[in-house]
This record gives sequence, structure tokens and C-alpha cells, in this order.
Amino acid sequence: MARVYIESVTPRNLEKKIEAIFSAHDLGMRGKTVLVKPNMLGPFPGDSGVITHPEVISAVVKSCLARGAEVMVGDNPGGVSKGTAAVGEATGLAAASHGCFIPINRRVKRVKLPSNRISEVLISAIVLAVDLIINVPVFKTHVLTGLTGAIKNTFGYVAGAYKSKLHLKAPSGKLFAALLCDLFAIRPPDFHIVDALTAMEGNGPSFGRVRKLGKIIAGADPVAVDATIARMMGFDPAELPLLRIAARRGFGTLKAEEIEYVGETPVVIPDFELLLSFQPRQPKKGEKGGRTSRATSPEEQTEAAIIVRRSTLKPFLAHPDLCVRCGECAVNCPPRAIKLKPYPRIGRGCISCFCCVELCPKGALEVNESRGR
Repeated sequence: MARVYIESVTPRNLEKKIEAIFSAHDLGMRGKTVLVKPNMLGPFPGDSGVITHPEVISAVVKSCLARGAEVMVGDNPGGVSKGTAAVGEATGLAAASHGCFIPINRRVKRVKLPSNRISEVLISAIVLAVDLIINVPVFKTHVLTGLTGAIKNTFGYVAGAYKSKLHLKAPSGKLFAALLCDLFAIRPPDFHIVDALTAMEGNGPSFGRVRKLGKIIAGADPVAVDATIARMMGFDPAELPLLRIAARRGFGTLKAEEIEYVGETPVVIPDFELLLSFQPRQPKKGEKGGRTSRATSPEEQTEAAIIVRRSTLKPFLAHPDLCVRCGECAVNCPPRAIKLKPYPRIGRGCISCFCCVELCPKGALEVNESRGR
């Protein structure tokens, strides 16, 4: 039985609630090296809902230090133009780390993967060197994977610009989900604490709408934690290829009856907005199962429908008035399909990885279909 903690928190009791979770789930930290792994996507403000809130990192680090651990805090931000130290300063995460922040991209290591498509990756060496990893993702949607949580957050193991190469080698949603599971398996974190002070919906992970939630979600089972996030968003977790693959590989459980909740039980957030690409396509009148008819089981039909929907989506310049022509979208486009003429123009080489949407510093780009659910 997987145990997932859900706690309502305020600025006054945040440290106390995180301390209570660590007390209930003893990791035996004394004398051990601990990497606290936030989501440090880019130089976004601490209260933006894009990155792990500095107050959450501060509380986690304090609890680890109090238990006699040697703590390090670090992540590899997205994009190729911003250094790790600079992003740490801009987000406030460096200051919140109580002297434990380190640029984890300074030493890297090549690691073999089981995939025929992607034989090896370049990851931060510290990931393999520490005794414990505490994974601290954010509660938010993601245009490529549906949500970003415990499993997706380990994409930050990958050093610097090497992330772009992986997007090129795993261009489809299903291939990317499998890649994320390969990366997760390199070094599964020992515990996961989700920053759900806010919930980002719609055009996540960078410029969706942010709503106050006031929760912390935690547990040792990454699939159970992510399934909890999914249910609160309004997903059936089995709809998401990432979680289905993770469960099949034995990383944890998706099944609600196999999850014990401590503190609170998950409640669906009213009118939470999901991207249309992650809602199963219904067959048209007279159509027998539509383009998913080759799938043999209901689960496979759902997954195939999601893949079909994603393949029709493309990023586009939704807000020209916000675009400052900085070129971040073009620089960070893996297939180099974006040209500035003078505003971003997305060409036929686009692989729908949505890196441009994720890394645009102004939120000028969006995916071409979304609606509430």
C-alpha cells in the first residue's frame, strides 16, 4: 500500500507540516549526503508557480539539516542561455537554500540507457554520488506530458543543452514519456514533496493560469504521488502515457485502492483547465472508433487517441504584443525550426516538443488548442 500525505499549509505552518512529514517517514539522514532537487525551469520569480517556491525549499532544507544531513540543492534549468547560478539567484532558490545551493552542472557523467533510440545521456554527476535525493516538483500542467510532477522533475538530471538533443531523439509524446522513465530509473529519488501552494492550469509549465491551492503532497511512491496530482486536476491517471509507462515498469501504483492518504484525501479542483490534447477524442458520427480503432484495449484506445490529438498540435505566436524578439524560442528549438522574421515564425521542421512555449520568457507562445474541462 502506497502512502501519500496531503496537507493544507499556510506561510505560518509550512515548516511545521514539512517537519511532521519527515518525522512520519524517516529517511535516516544523519551523516548522509542529500540532494534536494527543485524544479528550477528558468529565471522565474519565486511566487510565479513555475518553479518550486523558495519557502518550500527553505523548509525542506531546514528539516534535512536538523536531521544531521549534508545538504546540497540544485537543478539543471531548461534552455541554453541562462547559467545555473544565475537562475538560482533570479528565482530566489539560491538564497532560500541556507548556503546549500550548488551549480550541479559543473561535473557531468555519461550514463548508458536501455533504449535502442537513445543509448546514453549526460547527467549531473552529483545525482549518482549522493546518498539520498529528495525530489521537490511543482503542481502544474505540462503541454507535452499532461502534468509535471515527481517523475517528470527528474528530467532536470540532464545537463544543460543536452535536453534539446533528447527532444530530437524522442519527438513523440509516447517516446518522450518512455525516455523520462529511463531517466527516472537511473537514480529514483528517495522521497517526493510536491509544492502545491499554487496550481497551474492550461498553458503549463510556464505561462498557465495560477490558482491558489495551499497544499503539500508527499510520498515515497512517485506514481502514487503523480496519480494524486492527476486526479486533483481531473485526469484519470491511466490517460497519461507517462504514468502508464511508469506503472508498467514497477515504479509505483496508479490504483486509487492501493493508495493510503494521510491528512486529507484528494479533491478535484473545480473547473480545472486541461489542454485539449490530453482529452480522449470521441469518434465522429458513423466512425467506428475513429483513428484509434487499431488499439485493442480501452486503455490502448485512450492512449492512442491522446497521441493522435498531440500530433495535430503546434506552437504559435499567440501574443505578438508580448514578444520582445529576444530569440529564446529560436535558440532553444531542438530542430532549429524557428526563425525571427522579425517575430518568431515556426517552420515545417517543428516536432511539437513545445520547448519554445515552455522557455519563452514572456509567455508569447501557446499551443494551438486548449479548452476547459
